[in-house]
Amino acid sequence: MYPIQLNVTNKQIVIIGGGKIAYRKLMQILKEDACSIRIISKKFLPQFFEIEHPKVKLLTKCYDKNDIKNAALIIAATDDSKVNDQIKRDAKAHQLVNHTSDQRQSDFFNMLEIEFEDIKICLRSNGNDCVKVKQISQAVQTYLTEVYKEEKHD
Repeated sequence: MYPIQLNVTNKQIVIIGGGKIAYRKLMQILKEDACSIRIISKKFLPQFFEIEHPKVKLLTKCYDKNDIKNAALIIAATDDSKVNDQIKRDAKAHQLVNHTSDQRQSDFFNMLEIEFEDIKICLRSNGNDCVKVKQISQAVQTYLTEVYKEEKHD
């Protein structure tokens, strides 16, 4: 995998799925300046309905290939691997797809981002061990907090 940062400004993003993974990915995307974010699912976690953001649109429906027609970035995060597979097949070559149930079909993986003052540190496992990445990020955050707290007191 080639590590990059992706500029999503003025890009349409579609998330298919209304569960925990879809919600987590939406929260990451909302930190950026996407043109529009459409979330498609038959059912949504209650947290989705608490989001008041002008660029977010929830569509309560089954996935249809027309849902991703204009998307630059697609996140297939349903609890049905067959639907996620279909989303990947429906995507065009220029569309980036994150297939959450089969990393081999993903064009990209999200990285865990640590923000410390004006620095961002990204950690990744290429989709292999998200728990380990989370543990390491917590250790790094603790380390940075302790070291810089000591330097400020010196």
